[in-house]
Amino acid sequence: MMRAVRLCLVIGLVVFAASCSLKPSWDVVGKWQKIDGTETLEFSRNGTVTVTSGATSLTVPYVFMDEKHVQINLGPFGSLSTEAMVTADSLVLTAAKGKVSKYSKMK
Repeated sequence: MMRAVRLCLVIGLVVFAASCSLKPSWDVVGKWQKIDGTETLEFSRNGTVTVTSGATSLTVPYVFMDEKHVQINLGPFGSLSTEAMVTADSLVLTAAKGKVSKYSKMK
């Protein structure tokens, strides 16, 4: 009986920890408009992001490395790791060299 209770507690803690670490990836889902430009990013629950700039559109995979960092795989162009700060209506991406890109959530 005690063994089952301990197992349930461990499973509960693992699920709780996983849900906390996945929070940024769920918050980022949706379409985002660059504040000072025309570029849009559309993050899907299936782990892809569609980057659209003018008539050019590219859909590539992304993954959150931890709570603050997202890695976008650009195929033959390599991958882009950036710091991501997500709130209900804003997304701020900060590149390794310090370049900041700000987006607002599209309704």
